[in-house]
Amino acid sequence: MVPRPSNAQNLSPLRSFNVLGGYSFTSVQFLGKTANSQTQILSFGYQQKIRDYPNQKTLWYTADIIPYLHYQYPKRDEGDRFVRRSGFGFSPVGFMLKKSTSNIVTPFFRTSGGIIYMENEFPTDQSRRLNFTFDVTAGGNLHITPNIFISFGYKFHHISNAQTGSENPGLDSNFLFLKLSLQ
Repeated sequence: MVPRPSNAQNLSPLRSFNVLGGYSFTSVQFLGKTANSQTQILSFGYQQKIRDYPNQKTLWYTADIIPYLHYQYPKRDEGDRFVRRSGFGFSPVGFMLKKSTSNIVTPFFRTSGGIIYMENEFPTDQSRRLNFTFDVTAGGNLHITPNIFISFGYKFHHISNAQTGSENPGLDSNFLFLKLSLQ
């Protein structure tokens, strides 16, 4: 491990690029009405430092391209037969609050929103291909070198058509993720 200087906030880079992979073992019925889904996600992201705050906290702008989002879920139009649907999209607006510490793992909290285009109407035949997403993420960063770190944590991810389709059952995923970042 590379020790971080006590003034790490002042030395931290202004931007980073990352790749994230995540898996949701099951969905819950919180905002969405579709249960028992399994989901995988792959995204490529960008982060830009916006502002420093007292106590070594920083605010970052985030944006992600999501080339792969895959669901396996019980489709209620087909008697809850499990089907597979994939999509792609982007999340152009996000914010992350990060706290630099002298600990090995530094915590962060993030939220973002975007759109996903699915290969078919999703998750029912009366829904839409174009869906909207938002997520809330909590995790930690583990620095491997001064410019490379691995992040891990939990991401609550909601997808729905925002009442633009005849039906809007939505789906909530609970991702566990790993992310590799380069600063």
